[in-house]
Amino acid sequence: MKKYEGLFIFPPEITGESHKDPAAEVVKWIEKFEGKVIQKTDLGKKPLGHMIRKYKDGRTFVFEFEMDPSRAQDFRKELELQENLLRYMVSILVKKPALPPLPVAPAATPKA
Repeated sequence: MKKYEGLFIFPPEITGESHKDPAAEVVKWIEKFEGKVIQKTDLGKKPLGHMIRKYKDGRTFVFEFEMDPSRAQDFRKELELQENLLRYMVSILVKKPALPPLPVAPAATPKA
């Protein structure tokens, strides 16, 4: 299992009985491909850099999840088919190891 991070942008006014909770939809998609959600962050309504399908704003979520790499490509194909998803980006989450502290140079003594 590899760790992934996904950014999902939905139309801003997803409410009412006809629309499902977008965060629950993403969890359902991840679990459909045998993934496991580690962390979910709702960034709320954000302005988009350019209009997407006539929307100036989008409701944005960030998910950190684990999934078998062999299932990740099928997961991306499933996302392409979702009509209520404006944009998405899924990338492998790489945690960089902590760097050792840099050595401190000795203070220079002024010559008289």
